[in-house]
Amino acid sequence: MHRRSPSPWLRALTLSSFAVGGLFVAAPAHAAETSEAPATILDVSMQDGELTARIRWAAASKSLPTEVEVVSFDGTDKPTAGERLSPKAGEEVEVKLSGAVREPWETGWAQRLVVREAKGRDLASQPYDVSLACEDEKTCQLTATPGVSASREVLHLSTDLQQTLGAIEKELGTKQFDMVREVARREPSLYGEALTYAHGLVKVGPAEGCQCSWTTSHARSNTQGTSLGAAHDLYARPLRQTQASNARLSTQGSSRVTLNLHCTSLASILTQHVGIRQPGGLVKPVRMLQPVYSTCAGTCSGRFSHFGRITGRATARTTPIYPPPPMTLLNATAMEQSKYHLGNALSPLLNETRYAPTDGDFDVSTTLNDVGSGSGYVQTSGEAFYAYNGDAFTWQPYGRAQANYAIAIQGVAVCPGGGLNPIGRAWDTESTYALPPESLPLTDSIWNFFNGL
Repeated sequence: MHRRSPSPWLRALTLSSFAVGGLFVAAPAHAAETSEAPATILDVSMQDGELTARIRWAAASKSLPTEVEVVSFDGTDKPTAGERLSPKAGEEVEVKLSGAVREPWETGWAQRLVVREAKGRDLASQPYDVSLACEDEKTCQLTATPGVSASREVLHLSTDLQQTLGAIEKELGTKQFDMVREVARREPSLYGEALTYAHGLVKVGPAEGCQCSWTTSHARSNTQGTSLGAAHDLYARPLRQTQASNARLSTQGSSRVTLNLHCTSLASILTQHVGIRQPGGLVKPVRMLQPVYSTCAGTCSGRFSHFGRITGRATARTTPIYPPPPMTLLNATAMEQSKYHLGNALSPLLNETRYAPTDGDFDVSTTLNDVGSGSGYVQTSGEAFYAYNGDAFTWQPYGRAQANYAIAIQGVAVCPGGGLNPIGRAWDTESTYALPPESLPLTDSIWNFFNGL
């Protein structure tokens, strides 16, 4: 695949162009084949030292521009690499961006990837978190995993590290400890990520006394084997016009975002020199910072506001039977169900189910203010079925279940001395199908929520 540096129009991008999720294109309500998003970023990773994205293009060619550019941005929102592509309908591609991840210890560990057409319209966007995976205490390599968006003062960490760190702080109470060493002693596989988080924690702004900072973690699961979490596009349809076939497909997914208030009293800052492997085999020495601190959670408190939105669609086309009067053979069905919870609450705040071909779509949202939990959770399930007899005159039945979601959390901290960052924000969104033009885009609904607080 041809690689190139960012084009001039790419270098001119500004912060105002930021987008959390994909833009949506209009599609007729009855045309399930054209209702998917133009591009869906299925995964982001580091392979052979280079940022690699897996992207699926829409099945309908009229939904796609003739050319797009896949663009990476560092933690300061500066474009770092771009790759031009000509999308082919229904194709899944792997894209490598040479040099996309540059010195994240300086530019920020939370970065993002965008699929953009030449006119500047964003087709899809995926935040990703850069971290370290270490062979030993002296040699590491960069990794990347799909993440969530957050305001810049919010530190990103995995659910595993969050749980391990919580256990350590609970065990040691107000005693001083070297965070990296304590994490590595309990979970050696988290050593590299602990180094990354510790470096970020110090860079946020260590100070005397009890100071508060924000952390966010997320968890996504999807039985389709993608990083889309609660979003999915399940499409059961015949692939050949002259061959009888049938299929019953199902999927389940979930997405959780957690925003935590992390309050510490810094004792000292240690340094650790680590060799980080670069593409081509070069090892770059980097001075990593790590704190020795004690917790002071009892002196600080946080309150949270939440936004949740779920949209879903179940569509199916069945085969009419002739001669007149026409009857309908129910040879295609679909089901879509989505729920939004606050934290670990068993009762969902939003709960929607649709069955096709009898009913179609939903788009609901809710907000909550001044609550003690900093976690939002979406879970979905979809089913799609068709049976085709191979008769071209009855071509073609299909069943399709699709789901989008948006989660947003704002936390407000009250700490002695005011804390370093009294407000923190985290949000996550994913879209696999195009909302109708009269609907508010998922991204805009998140900004409306934040702006209204």
